[in-house]
Amino acid sequence: MRSVPCFNTPLLNAVSRDLAGWPTEKRSERSGVLRLSDSAEVTYSQRQKRLFMASIQSCEFSVEGPVNRPLQGKIRAHQSGWFTRHPVTFVAGKRAAADAAAAWLNGFPNLQATLSELDYRRFSLMITDQKWCCTIEPWGASEVVCKLPPLRRYLRLEPQQRMLLLSVMNMVSQAMGQLMEAGANRACQAKAG
Repeated sequence: MRSVPCFNTPLLNAVSRDLAGWPTEKRSERSGVLRLSDSAEVTYSQRQKRLFMASIQSCEFSVEGPVNRPLQGKIRAHQSGWFTRHPVTFVAGKRAAADAAAAWLNGFPNLQATLSELDYRRFSLMITDQKWCCTIEPWGASEVVCKLPPLRRYLRLEPQQRMLLLSVMNMVSQAMGQLMEAGANRACQAKAG
């Protein structure tokens, strides 16, 4: 049986317990690493948002990989409808270079459907010259801390949401890997031709 890493913060200790059964290790006092496969590594870290007399501490999950194509920009997930869940649509930011990556991700209906079932606050996919980084902040795996009255409430990362989150991270990693591989193949064909 694997041991659960021990952190100084109660939030990351609770998240590590929620992720029990997955190979995790401590990276620092505010972050840990979960290995989905040999090629996909998910980093989880703590974020804090201060409010008046309270704060919300949440956990952010991210996966990243190398870039070998001239793609730059930010991609967000747009979910239409608030009453019923529809598959998400990936939308590129202001730079037109990320449109190709957004169109590529929209070609994966399982990724769109799985992300639509996940309860998340924020999804972003940043692509720079050196790497791409997908970050998701789920509703679960967060903690509300109030000063008056003194209160601390942890919102668990439920098993179903955990599986959806890790599935989305794995699918994004595979889709971006395939996109970069397709770009490398095109570059090799252009040089040969």
